[in-house]
Amino acid sequence: MGYYSIHEKVINILKLGRFFFVMGGFFLYSVGALFAVLTGAELEINKFLLGYLILFLGHLSVSYSNDYFDFDADKLGEKTNVSGGSGILQMDPSLRNISKLIAISLILISIILGFIFTINYNYPWIFLGYVIFGNLLGWFYTAPPIRLSYRGLGEISTMIAIGLIVPGMGYYVMKGLIDINYLLFTIPLLMYGIYFILSVEIPDMETDTASGKKGFVTKNGRKLSLKIIFMTTLFATLAYIIFQMTDVFRLNVNFFVVSALSLIPLLFGTLGLNKESRVNSAKIAFNNLNALILFAVLVNVYFLIVTMG
Repeated sequence: MGYYSIHEKVINILKLGRFFFVMGGFFLYSVGALFAVLTGAELEINKFLLGYLILFLGHLSVSYSNDYFDFDADKLGEKTNVSGGSGILQMDPSLRNISKLIAISLILISIILGFIFTINYNYPWIFLGYVIFGNLLGWFYTAPPIRLSYRGLGEISTMIAIGLIVPGMGYYVMKGLIDINYLLFTIPLLMYGIYFILSVEIPDMETDTASGKKGFVTKNGRKLSLKIIFMTTLFATLAYIIFQMTDVFRLNVNFFVVSALSLIPLLFGTLGLNKESRVNSAKIAFNNLNALILFAVLVNVYFLIVTMG
């Protein structure tokens, strides 16, 4: 019985990691890395893998820190497959301090590896600052005293994390700098950052309101949030069309193909319109997140084809 109990705790600790979200980060990181290669960077697998390990640890820490600091808020609502935390700490509160310790450990290891990467590849020290900033952004999303998600800054911080930091890490690792090409490339990705955070906030509207979170959804309701979700996906698709029509990057990449792939999140953003009931919200969020991951996967496939062609 004791063995089973320990085994169960280990499984629960792993479930706290919510690896579904971390998996999406890998594909966004790869989009940035492959775009760097398309703009002239060398595809170095060892560098790619070490860079992703740095990101992975920092990204994974967010799951553990969010569950720790959102413990009281998550008790007020129901867990879904995309929102409300993992639900593990509510079932086993004895894991709370372990969750916090894991989060801190992951952040420290991520920063240490960032230091090693900087030294090993002779990168500028601002790269390490980039790693530290990304980790702190994830930590203070829910951690006091800043608590971004409780102060109406959750959407902005997530937009920056998903649209800029995560794919930017891939680009930075491969190319050694963040340049104007990447900053332009990130415009539609920033829209997908808004698309992501509003999608996962929608099922938690009542819970977030009760817990004091001042997010966009709690202030403006589901109906307007679903319209914003649709508008961000439409804007992203139009941005890719403009990239192709203006040939802004002067690359051997057909952004009409990327815009066609972007119809996947646009389709699901459209399907979510006028379905603002709480019953529908979890399904909408789940579909939207899967659509975003599928889009990122297919963009990676297309960029790989162009790279190898």
